[in-house]
Amino acid sequence: MKYIYLFFLFSFSQLIIAQGNDFSGLYTGTFKHGKFKTDVEFDIQATDEFYAIKFNSLSQNAFGIPAGDIKVENDTLKFALQSDYYRYDFSSTLNKNNELLTVLHVDGNSYDLKLKKENQTESATFKSKDIRFRSEGLLLYGTIYYPENHNGKAIYIVTSSGNQDRSGSRAEALLLAKAGYISFHIDKRGTGISDGNWEMSSIPELCADDLHALEFLHQSEKIDFADIGIKGSSQGGTKIPYILKEQPKLAFGIVVSCPASTLWESDLNYWKNRNAEVIGNADIADASELQGAVFQYIAEIISREDLEKKIEVNKSKTWFDKVWIPELDQVDFDKKLDYSPLPYFEHNTSPMLLIQGSKDEIIQLNSLEIIEKTIGKKGNKKNQYTELEGANHAMMQLDNTDFPYWQSLHPKYMDSMLKWIKTL
Repeated sequence: MKYIYLFFLFSFSQLIIAQGNDFSGLYTGTFKHGKFKTDVEFDIQATDEFYAIKFNSLSQNAFGIPAGDIKVENDTLKFALQSDYYRYDFSSTLNKNNELLTVLHVDGNSYDLKLKKENQTESATFKSKDIRFRSEGLLLYGTIYYPENHNGKAIYIVTSSGNQDRSGSRAEALLLAKAGYISFHIDKRGTGISDGNWEMSSIPELCADDLHALEFLHQSEKIDFADIGIKGSSQGGTKIPYILKEQPKLAFGIVVSCPASTLWESDLNYWKNRNAEVIGNADIADASELQGAVFQYIAEIISREDLEKKIEVNKSKTWFDKVWIPELDQVDFDKKLDYSPLPYFEHNTSPMLLIQGSKDEIIQLNSLEIIEKTIGKKGNKKNQYTELEGANHAMMQLDNTDFPYWQSLHPKYMDSMLKWIKTL
């Protein structure tokens, strides 16, 4: 399964700092346009004769994104960020109050931002510590964040799919720390600087790493399991009921964007949503059947012979080139695709908050309903099932007509989690 993040691409160009204004510092502010609002932060550092600039926006799930094309012209600092769809050019000057007066240029339009220079020592609301621990013979690495005002509880962010390391969940870890929780996340095996190979690992093996991480948190921070909750999104969400079954002493689980199916069926649903319009209603069922067979082959559910027969039958169809078929001699088989969370949800008595977006493009839109039915009447009475109107798989608010160039987390996403935890 794929988890969608706000990623920025960048170039490595930097320019020698001009004599004059020193732009170094941490600048923060809020950008508003119509009903759209997001936090914006630029961390500008002078290293020898160069500037390095990082962009942060916790509401956009972005942290430590490097800027490129950095240059100083007269008294103006210029730099850029690049997304999959837009290039964002920034021109900044300093006023007498050391405020960064910035103009954002995107898609032929210009927008003003004013950012305040912060005292970085005084503005820090948390501390962090990088750690390492052993799991199944592997050395894994992670980060623990400590809030300024600790509420006595901790939340571990369960690892999700793909090769994304802990940077993908850093923004949420920081948001949780700002809310008073010790937060903890790790580089999944085979990502970042952690040992191992996630591609060749099963879901139970990956969950074993999460369970060892929880044991490390429990021991190192002297926090009872009853004061530790877990939160996972997408494939990480499918692991929540498994982990709660294995460690029932945990306080709660927060399950976000979780499919009520096997992972290959969820991948197929995503493929179908992306291709239904171009293939057409008359053929999408047949095309989906072939694409599903490809996923089943990779999951080692059907044989190569059976897949090749289906390919032969359909190769003359007009839609055939829209189906993704890898080189069969070079397939990396992945039994994770045949994993379903439903058996672990069944009669699970741990308190769980389940969140799904109404515009999730990956999982089946009736997943929340199916999971609620699967948990059954014997489930914890404090369970809550929440659908966020307009949120996608990554919990980003869609249909942002006032400012379509940036996406922010759904405004009720973090609030729904924090309010529910307080009811426990």
